[in-house]
Amino acid sequence: MTAQMPHAALLALLREFTVETDRYVEQISSTHGLHRTDMNALAFLVQAGFGHAAVTPGRLGEALNLSSPATTALVDRLDRAGHVTRERSGTDRRQVHLAMTDHARAVGRTLFAPLASHLGAAMEGYTEAELELAQRFLTDMLAATAAARADIPPAPAP
Repeated sequence: MTAQMPHAALLALLREFTVETDRYVEQISSTHGLHRTDMNALAFLVQAGFGHAAVTPGRLGEALNLSSPATTALVDRLDRAGHVTRERSGTDRRQVHLAMTDHARAVGRTLFAPLASHLGAAMEGYTEAELELAQRFLTDMLAATAAARADIPPAPAP
């Protein structure tokens, strides 16, 4: 077995994990009448909330690679569904910040609790040291993926 084989096997498993989590998200989003983009937006808002970072519509659109009109339609849809609120910035009244509602958090818990339960149960069989190694590995893989995304050249102009 060459040194490359473990890398190939790990990359294949990462790819399969990504596909399977995408399938989960697609199924729960369609079951609950949410667009995939809505789910991605809510995931971005959750992640930004962990860092206590304010999210503007522009920042959300940039993160999801959406045009300004598409971002407006997304925020309007999330607002009508009771998932986000628009709040004026306390320092710059021209700027709008998006905030997740308690309703969105409750829906998120309902949608992702089964997945979290299964993932948590799967982790029970690992030692603390193994979990720390897995965390380091996944952190490095996330950084490598972000670096690869940053290296993608812009699309040619039409």
